[in-house]
Amino acid sequence: MKLYFSPNELHMIADILLNQGDPAGLLDRIMANDLTFDFTELDQLRETLVANWTRATNEAAACTDPQAKKKLEARQAELESMIDRVTETCAMF
Repeated sequence: MKLYFSPNELHMIADILLNQGDPAGLLDRIMANDLTFDFTELDQLRETLVANWTRATNEAAACTDPQAKKKLEARQAELESMIDRVTETCAMF
């Protein structure tokens, strides 16, 4: 199954995998824009994105700086969109 992400989204995923771990070994494929994954890889990517969304949600809730909070909320929205696409792709298997 092939996924499509914007360049900004690919950069975000690569940054997440680089800085927070890459349990499925997907970073090299993300960097090469090879987004053909099996179900297990998709599920691990979804779990990684959900964990990041949860972190951004918690940080936004605790944030008192309006500008920082706005950036965190934008990150949440972008992550949520990516999670939805990965979840839809998982459902196609």
